[in-house]
Amino acid sequence: MRTAAPKRVKLSERINAFVAQETPLRNMAGNWSKKARVAMDEANSLSLERVQITLKRLPKKLDGFKIIQLSDIHHSPFTGLEYIERVVKVANRLRPDMFLLTGDYVSHEREYIAPVAATLAKLKARYGPYACLGNHDHWTDADLVTHLFRGEGITMLVNEGIRIEARGASFWLGGVDDYMVGKTDVPAALKGSFPDEMKLLLAHNPIIFREAARMGIDLTLSGHTHGGQIKIRDEEKRILPRRKFSAGLYERKTSQLYVTRGIGTVVVPMRYQCPPEISLLELRTAE
Repeated sequence: MRTAAPKRVKLSERINAFVAQETPLRNMAGNWSKKARVAMDEANSLSLERVQITLKRLPKKLDGFKIIQLSDIHHSPFTGLEYIERVVKVANRLRPDMFLLTGDYVSHEREYIAPVAATLAKLKARYGPYACLGNHDHWTDADLVTHLFRGEGITMLVNEGIRIEARGASFWLGGVDDYMVGKTDVPAALKGSFPDEMKLLLAHNPIIFREAARMGIDLTLSGHTHGGQIKIRDEEKRILPRRKFSAGLYERKTSQLYVTRGIGTVVVPMRYQCPPEISLLELRTAE
């Protein structure tokens, strides 16, 4: 006696039945959905990093000098003006001695340059704000960024420097153009400085730290990395490789580097285990 052939099931029905099951695949999809929501919320959060940096050549009269560093604002559809205004209000409440901005104020669109320049001009401190350019500023319109920032009273340092007189003492502040577009000139940023004075350098990309250390720069402030922006870890180890200079304070011989996670986002409007950062840096004189 011949048995009946099994009924053939359409491929689409088989897929739907598989997806409907409580499988690890479905659980994983749910977990990633939750992570995505958390990451989008984190991108609109704000954290304050308080960091003490001891510098051997910092004049004693400048002990306790407070700097707020802001970087990678990336004003765009991803990072709106309302959020940037909130960052500015919080930063002003901290009442630093100086504001320093380390590049990437927009992502790609020229129409976002003027609004972010006007908003960052509301940063109020006795010294500053001073700024340098980032790669996205060049990819958008570096000349326009420079022109509009200077027009708003923000001193844009493009391979140049200035002596900061404060509290009856002084230090050299330099700023270099961006490394990714091949325009960085550290010697030009130090032109006019004294060999023995404390030197602080604004450089969007931290890759120039080795050169800065060779040139005797005491402290370099950078951004660019976003701290990784999205950090994915398993229980035992980091899944994605760590950048050499990702975020935080680094030291090389007598030179130090601070890399901030920055404010905005690129590619996707998300941050995960890597919140936006206002960096409050307190400079201390070595004993």
